[in-house]
Amino acid sequence: MHDNRRDEETYLKSLGFNMRNNYYTLQDQEWHGINTFCCGGLIVLGSNPFWFLITIILTVGPYGVFVWSTYKELPIYLTIFGGVIFLIALYGLLRAGMMDPGIIPRNTTGRVPHIPAEEFDFEADAQQVTFCETCKIFRPRRAKHCRYCDNCVERFDHHCPWVGTCIGARNYRYFICFLFMVTILTVYLLAINVYLIYNTYHKTHEIMAAIRGERAVNFGIAVYTFLVFLAVANLAFYHFQLICSNQTTNEQMKETWASRRNPYDKGCASNFCDILCSNTPDSHLETRTVRVHEDKSEGPSTVHSRSRMYQQVGNN
Repeated sequence: MHDNRRDEETYLKSLGFNMRNNYYTLQDQEWHGINTFCCGGLIVLGSNPFWFLITIILTVGPYGVFVWSTYKELPIYLTIFGGVIFLIALYGLLRAGMMDPGIIPRNTTGRVPHIPAEEFDFEADAQQVTFCETCKIFRPRRAKHCRYCDNCVERFDHHCPWVGTCIGARNYRYFICFLFMVTILTVYLLAINVYLIYNTYHKTHEIMAAIRGERAVNFGIAVYTFLVFLAVANLAFYHFQLICSNQTTNEQMKETWASRRNPYDKGCASNFCDILCSNTPDSHLETRTVRVHEDKSEGPSTVHSRSRMYQQVGNN
């Protein structure tokens, strides 16, 4: 433990930091990121809440019109199936866009930030230790500072403008749920609407009359869902490949593991279980109060910390 601390101090000094009283604190009493907090912090919106609202409308609106115009013509089991898929997709969208994606609060004390011992092996991973000049913290592995939300995010995947926030360690599975369910929903809507149009054509033998007449709504929904399918299905397949190799979008774009083995890749099945079925990591935004070690020159003080990972650590 002492060897790790000495290695940590050596690394900090190499970056130009002065060791002050040999302890580290995090005080997050101000919010510097571009986020909107609602309902006492239960809802955390990203930097693009307007586009998040647009995505909700583009998801709910067409399906609502479809149900309103065709529910009397469909068997009950098809209506229930479509409703279940829609509700799961909407749940994934709302959860992905309204929760903390894994924000790491920034260091506002002006003191040297602590490098979490559980995150770094100084003998093996010294080259992987990265310091965020904006947040004044040492980032954990796979974390990145999002320039749109102005926060460091754990296991940063990408910033999604349509969801309105970053996709990271805490909301990635819900984003994937939304992608996969919307892909299935578009196939369902496309198939049903094409069948209804064909059925009308089979009776009248006039395709244009069917499209312009009683099936105009169905034709519009079919065209819309086909375009959405082309975009969303491609993105869903891309993330399916990422999950198979346990990569993030950020890592894949930067080709982080192109020339070396990915240590997070445990095989396709294990990767899916780890990413989609494991417990959601705890948020670092839960307000907590911790007491720092007593300093003779400044006296005892209290730090209001929003992060369990970066709590104050001191030497006696």
